[in-house]
Amino acid sequence: MTRINAILVAIGAIALSILGAFGLGNMRGREKADAKADKQRIDDNAAATKAVAEHRVEATKEASNVQQTVSHMPDDHVDRELRDTWKRSGGS
Repeated sequence: MTRINAILVAIGAIALSILGAFGLGNMRGREKADAKADKQRIDDNAAATKAVAEHRVEATKEASNVQQTVSHMPDDHVDRELRDTWKRSGGS
């Protein structure tokens, strides 16, 4: 009977060690995947922030150019440009 107990204990110990190794490997893989996902998220946020900043700079440049153009135009020319460009829909 002790021989059967020893064999069962050995099988149990082997099974536990296999499950432990599997658990450690799974934990390491999850940690690597989480780190990779965090890095990707950070990179995506950085790219989005850069794109917004570039868009803001471009919009500011365009607004400055328009303001400079308008400031150099005579008042009646500005009025005519606005009347020709901006019309109400459905109206006259």
